[in-house]
Amino acid sequence: MKDRSMPVCFTAEQYGKIEQIAKQKGMLGVDQLIEETLNEL
Repeated sequence: MKDRSMPVCFTAEQYGKIEQIAKQKGMLGVDQLIEETLNEL
């Protein structure tokens, strides 16, 4: 994983939705989903 220098901020509602997607994909947490998504860019 690359070091990231910019924090990523979400509202509680956005974070909850992202957390649901991560769980549906069998991921351990939100960070894993965010890293996967950023690597696809």
